[in-house]
Amino acid sequence: MGLIDRLFGGRRATEERDARPLTAEEALSRWRYLVGSAPPEALSEAHGRALEALGEVSRAEVLQRLRSGLSALEPGAVVPTDPAVLMRAAARAERRTPGFLERALAGDARGRQGLAGLATAVVASGAVAPFLRGFQPEQESGALTDPRAEVDVDAPGGPGGHGDHDDLDAED
Repeated sequence: MGLIDRLFGGRRATEERDARPLTAEEALSRWRYLVGSAPPEALSEAHGRALEALGEVSRAEVLQRLRSGLSALEPGAVVPTDPAVLMRAAARAERRTPGFLERALAGDARGRQGLAGLATAVVASGAVAPFLRGFQPEQESGALTDPRAEVDVDAPGGPGGHGDHDDLDAED
């Protein structure tokens, strides 16, 4: 690639991290980011493609864990058997109950291994590539939360709160 291409937005130079495959933890970190930021339709499509990429045994185990998780989440509800419909239901469940997918899939060591394989296939899917543009490798899942959400502005002594106003009472 020439200097002109680099200056004017041509092809991007291959970075060292692009040349090597993702580790399981890197894939899970990207997957968690996607689950929290990508629209359910894109997640469903990417998970469907990822399921197709998994081996038969891994695919069956992931689908069974999702069925079990959905039935536990909504007892008495009919859980879909079609993998595409099941993935859409799981994506909706994740939106309603954040963390659902990870809890349903990674309940034990074998499940965590299956989740890592699924996460790797999901982040490699072209369906979610546009949603990974905002991902920062050093971001932790806690870094995605708004720190202001934890501050109770109405608490006594808190910012904007109604703390002790003895100095005002003394003037009366």
